[in-house]
Amino acid sequence: MAKLHDDCLHSHQIEPRGPKPPSSLLGRISFPQFLKCCWSPNDDGSVSERETLLDSPLSFSEKYGTCRKILHYGSHSCVRIYAQSPPCSPYQRLYVVKVFRRSSCVAITQAHRFEQTLSSAVSHPNLLQAVDAPLNERGELCLVTDLCAGGDLNTLIATSDRNLPVRSADCFFKQIMRALSYLHDHGIAHCDIKTENILLTVNGAVKVADFGSAQWSPIDEKTAKNHGNWIRRSLLANTGQYAPPRKLLGSIAYLPPEEFSSTDGGGSSSSGGGGGGGGGDGDDDVHDHRPGDVWAAGLVYMAMRCGRLLWRMACEDEDGGYMAYIRGRQRSNGYPPIEALGEKHRCNVIYAMLHPDHSRRIEINDVLRSEWMYDVQNVLCLPEDQTWLYMLEMVHSVNKASS
Repeated sequence: MAKLHDDCLHSHQIEPRGPKPPSSLLGRISFPQFLKCCWSPNDDGSVSERETLLDSPLSFSEKYGTCRKILHYGSHSCVRIYAQSPPCSPYQRLYVVKVFRRSSCVAITQAHRFEQTLSSAVSHPNLLQAVDAPLNERGELCLVTDLCAGGDLNTLIATSDRNLPVRSADCFFKQIMRALSYLHDHGIAHCDIKTENILLTVNGAVKVADFGSAQWSPIDEKTAKNHGNWIRRSLLANTGQYAPPRKLLGSIAYLPPEEFSSTDGGGSSSSGGGGGGGGGDGDDDVHDHRPGDVWAAGLVYMAMRCGRLLWRMACEDEDGGYMAYIRGRQRSNGYPPIEALGEKHRCNVIYAMLHPDHSRRIEINDVLRSEWMYDVQNVLCLPEDQTWLYMLEMVHSVNKASS
């Protein structure tokens, strides 16, 4: 059972899930290294042209050991835990390996390459970055990441006593916001934010995972200049004008209402998002999916606090729970589950994140600038090299209070 400490300067003690490594292993895991690009742009799916940027004389099994457990088995990929015993060491290092099955379908191959490139290019402490993208002995593309021994947020909620403590939920939520802020600033929408894709270390550091549904989003010239467009250049170099197809986008319960509206540009299908487009110079034709991430993140927070999702789908004609929410927004006493969150600034932000009109929905960076988020202290949940972020926010808070 997870032990979540509910105090101001708090830490989390989350029971490791899956194969349990020795406790001293955690100090031995280094942060994933940055990979600029891992595939030749002319990849036609053949093994001969699938050459990784970082060649190694070691075979896949020599580098990552043997499979110890299968975590997920899907139609186009599977996720496994591998254990490797380094030479002259009594400890095993655990990896999570996503294996993409080879396919003759060009769209599927492109989708795998897009996910591989993005997973390797992102560099943020709250995003799960791939440490390698090799081929295994069968010639299948693999994505290798370090194991997040705390499991996923969905399992933590399910094994907690109905819901998470307020400060723990706030701490996890702020880390999710930081991860999404990084992606959105670089013109990327995750498009599949849900509790199952929020992974945790045993100390409570959040790692947002699974970029298989990610989409381009338009960014203005100022934003591109401030944050650079090296992620976009890397994706374009490896995938061209590719954008993942609609059917890969999102999970029904977390999809925003615009995805169910045939009159909205955001989408017309209950199975996924809107008209994704290419990157590069075609930004004017790219639908912005970032408001959908905001919506899904708001639902993740409510799941942490309520212990369940508020509705099955955000469609008034199909879901009574969602209809109750829409009616609650129109009443003076509000929607009970959100009103029960307590602190008014917190309630206002969640209402703004779950605004039915995507054009009026709050942006991630505005969430981070809210009074609620300023008061959330999660220095003990961050990797050591990111403690300065917390200290900077404390300085801003002091300056704001004195002004």
